This record gives sequence, structure tokens and C-alpha cells, in this order.
Amino acid sequence: MTVGAHGILNRHPWLESGDAEEFREQVMDLALVRAEAYGWHAPYGWRTPQGKKLFHVPERWLECDKGGDWAGGDEVRELAWMRADIPEDVRHPRLPVLPMTRMLFDALGRVGDVAFTALCTYLPLQITAGDASEDLDDMREWFSLASPSAPVDVHVTVSAAPTAAWDAPKEAARVLTAVRERLGTAAEARMPSRSDAARLVRRGTSGELLQGTRPMAQFAIRAREWSPEVAAWLTETAGDALRATGHASPAVVTVSSASSSASHQ
Repeated sequence: MTVGAHGILNRHPWLESGDAEEFREQVMDLALVRAEAYGWHAPYGWRTPQGKKLFHVPERWLECDKGGDWAGGDEVRELAWMRADIPEDVRHPRLPVLPMTRMLFDALGRVGDVAFTALCTYLPLQITAGDASEDLDDMREWFSLASPSAPVDVHVTVSAAPTAAWDAPKEAARVLTAVRERLGTAAEARMPSRSDAARLVRRGTSGELLQGTRPMAQFAIRAREWSPEVAAWLTETAGDALRATGHASPAVVTVSSASSSASHQ
């Protein structure tokens, strides 16, 4: 599984000196310390020397690679990303989208001001199983508490390898129905206009995460707020909607702010 945080980072002035690349690596290492503080991260692998499995808990993962682009300037970049190993035999309905997202933004927010524009997540849906409806209900109730007076437009793109399931002319609409069921009244979802869809194709970065993919479904979401947590919620919602409609192969879900996409093409 991979989570990538996109945006613009303005480092605090008192942290500007020194080697930028070395400093970035230090911050990413501290992000893992933060994950351990939350009790999320599995830092020592999945087995003891005797072969006993450790951390057989769905909310934990083993970090296997990480990085980010801190070149600076006003251009949107993939500021931080992390790739993690998740045991296939966990068989839990939820992947650690929110923990990994929160960890990355805890680290970025500690060293500067972040203008968050998008979250791009590789979801190994083939290892998920079970019913996540109660957790998604809780998430929906959480985000429904935000004020509805200043809604924001959000783009969601699902990219996957072409399969026979996606050949059905109304397959994207079927997934959209499942997304709407999971959003309830906390957010609205619709098919984007043709111009929005074209922008989503240009904006997407899924090819770097999953080779041989192309956009299969694109949705325009009217949410009550924009934040990394909202993006994680919409990512999980899209992933669960895919599972519910029979799509059990890996997919990349990109959630981006409509205003930032228009400003940084």
C-alpha cells in the first residue's frame, strides 16, 4: 500500500538552514516515531525469530520505503509518500489509509505550513475482507458535523487495470451509487462534467503507483470541508464502494481539491 501527500510546503524560517535532503530524511524518520507513538506502526517485522507472528492487527503496517520532494517553490509536489507492507492474511475490511495519512501530515505540519492539494493512494483491495459499514458510518457522522454553509468541490479519480467488469457501459455509475450510499448526507457525489473529467486525467499520478492503469471512474464530490482527513475518508469510501461492486483488484484513488487542481495544472 502507498499513500502520497501532494501540495506546497513552506518550511518554518528557523528550519531553513542546512542540507534540505538530509533534513527531509530526518523528518520522514520522525514520522515513523510518531506512528509508533500512536501505536499504529509495526517496526520490527511480522515474525519473531521463533516464527511467531507479531502485530496481527489491521491498523498496523511495516514501512518499506518512503520519500518526498522538498524542492520548494510554488509548484505542487508530492511532498511525502510512504509505501508499506501489509500481510495478506490480515483479511480486514479497512486498510490503514487514515493512520498513514495522519502520520505524513503530522510530520509535514511540524516543519512548515502545508497547502494540501491531493492524496494519491494505492489500495491493494484484494487483501481486504469483511464488513466496514460501522466504521464508515462513524466516519460519516464525524464529517457531517462540519458546517454546510461553505461547501468545497473535490475530485475523486479511480484508476485500475482494464478488466471485463469495467467494460460495462454503466459500471462507473454503479460504483457512484455505492459511493453515494456510503456518503449519506455528509457529502454529495455526481459524475463530473466533460471538462472536469479531462482535467482529472491530466492531474492524475496513478501511473507511477500501478502500471498499466487508466482512469475507470471519476466523481465530483461536494464536501463540507477540505483536509487530509476528508481526503482519507473519501479514499476509504471509494475503496469500499469498489469492493461492494465486485472490484477486488488493486486500484489507485486520487482525491484532489477542485480549486487547487485548477490553479496548478
